[in-house]
Amino acid sequence: MSVRFWRIAFVLWMTTCVSIIAQVSPSADEVVRGMVERLKSMPEIQLGRAHVCRRLTVFETLEADGSVSERKAKEYQVAVTNGVETVRLVRIDDHEPPVSDLRSEERRDREARERYTKPSAVKKRRGMEVIDESLIRRFSYEWVGFEVIAGRTNHVLEFVARPSESGKSSANAFADRLMSQLQGRLWIDAEEHELVRVEARLGKSFDVLAGVVASIQKMTLLIERIRLPDGRWVDQRFQTAFEGRKFLSALRMRLQVDQDRYETATTVNPG
Repeated sequence: MSVRFWRIAFVLWMTTCVSIIAQVSPSADEVVRGMVERLKSMPEIQLGRAHVCRRLTVFETLEADGSVSERKAKEYQVAVTNGVETVRLVRIDDHEPPVSDLRSEERRDREARERYTKPSAVKKRRGMEVIDESLIRRFSYEWVGFEVIAGRTNHVLEFVARPSESGKSSANAFADRLMSQLQGRLWIDAEEHELVRVEARLGKSFDVLAGVVASIQKMTLLIERIRLPDGRWVDQRFQTAFEGRKFLSALRMRLQVDQDRYETATTVNPG
């Protein structure tokens, strides 16, 4: 057969492949819309559901070479009923926590429950992170492909922060500025529209008061979620690290939160 025949055959094959990909590849807006609708239905999905798990948090201060100079580990028992989380401190650095720490943790947990269970609250508590529609809409997205995680197909989206509105004031101005520099990738379950994984980083360094007070040169964020055998989606890992400066002192810190030993039930006594 002639070279011309093979060229024509190759072009036809490529055209067919592009056509198939175009048919199965959704737009980023469609994927994000599915995630938003899932978020809106979370109160109904969580109604009557409960689970308990173990939460391990490790906070580390690092030297310039990456070695750990200070480490604090805490273990909690977490109970979630109807989407409302109750946390109880169990251990600090492999020791029984002192009474003062128990009282402080109980107070913080009570304040968090009161804040997130107000009828007027806009944000929905989803375990370790707070995600709502307004947060999702602060970024623009591009669909880049499919990826299989734990046997399930996921949409992969790249995201960057949308330009902030000039002159807009906010009670959380620092957080808003920091958020405006984030970029990264999302993995969203193709069937159930649940957030599975987030990888984010600062697009450029971030200064506080022109760098006089503080400066963050690098920051990374990782969130991982899993699907339990009964169909519930839960947090598995939250990890963040940053390098920067506070006044004249260098800061390098890392926080990792892991959750495991999940047990599900219809109702849970937080203990």
